[in-house]
Amino acid sequence: MTREWSAIILAGGKGSRLMPLTSEIPKPLVKVTNKPMIDYSIAHLIYADIKHIILALAYMGEDIKKHVKNTWTPDKLGDVELECEIHDSKGTADAYRLLADNIDSENVVVSMADIVTSLPMKDFMGFHKEKNGIATISMKMVESHTSQYGVVLLDKNRKIYLFLEKPMPMELYLSSMAQRTDLFLHTNIINTGIYCFKKDIGDILHETGLMDFGGEVFPYLLENKYDLYGFVRDYYWMDAGNYQTYMWANWDLLRKYAWPISPNGEEFDGVYVMGIINSGKEITIEKPTCFGDCVKLHNNVKIRELTSIGSKVTIGEDAIIEKSVIWDNVKIGPGCYINESIICNDSTIGNNVVLERVIVPPYCKISSNNQLRDMTLEVGKHI
Repeated sequence: MTREWSAIILAGGKGSRLMPLTSEIPKPLVKVTNKPMIDYSIAHLIYADIKHIILALAYMGEDIKKHVKNTWTPDKLGDVELECEIHDSKGTADAYRLLADNIDSENVVVSMADIVTSLPMKDFMGFHKEKNGIATISMKMVESHTSQYGVVLLDKNRKIYLFLEKPMPMELYLSSMAQRTDLFLHTNIINTGIYCFKKDIGDILHETGLMDFGGEVFPYLLENKYDLYGFVRDYYWMDAGNYQTYMWANWDLLRKYAWPISPNGEEFDGVYVMGIINSGKEITIEKPTCFGDCVKLHNNVKIRELTSIGSKVTIGEDAIIEKSVIWDNVKIGPGCYINESIICNDSTIGNNVVLERVIVPPYCKISSNNQLRDMTLEVGKHI
């Protein structure tokens, strides 16, 4: 019996824009509010009742495969089949093509392992089935009206007639000359990188050899008169691909912008806790914040809003942490002030250190009384 739905999660990227956060781990394993991004992607699909999920892995694929095997145990998956396949693909469409023989469903969701979103997946899948086109693109309106987001020409039924990811000015001008009065030109809609396809897309990819969905496949489908639709809704979406958007993704999950996607741990009135917090006296913990396991807070520590603290973290007396992301196995000395900064695993911060908008990669050591602002350190840097 053929399944109705299956899914592919594209998880092969290196995360170059997030270096040096990705110096030791691939981007899908970078944690947002103490949970690797790939786990959010898997949970999102399971929540939509998809029973067959394939992870398309490439860069550091064995590391991701190991994490998935240890995290997504049979008791958590239930009747969901989760596969990991490692291939050296050359683009998003190429990754699909290499897995086409693994697909045994009428329809396929293609998702990404490095975004955080509250896209209503079931509604998206239902829209795709209703329209019965070869492909449906998840889209979202944004406030900016700039060509960096591309343009799309839609009719009132959300059928796409023109799709340009990053058009040149002349292309934008020509597209605006469309004579049909029932077509609507949008310059503020972004492709959020989640797609629904009929299974026939596999045959098309094998025949054409196209490598990338956005830049090649969708223009090809339109040129060859295939029906392509845009699912346009107002939902949360964040590509945590650089330091700023990564920080925002942590803040936004704490603020429940991506509900039902939520931070790791159990919530206690806006504070998410994964395990034991060993606290001293006069501790201040604002909400929303989140904590991993085995966290030690010394006397008079202040954890202010929008802070994510990992596991096995020690924070010294009178330290203040706000709007920051602290990874695992980090030691922060007494009297520190850390604001809008990222401190990666196994780093040590001395006494009375001030960090404002600083990126601290793994294995760094910052000696006491330093004041650092607006900078990114190198992996293992000692200051």
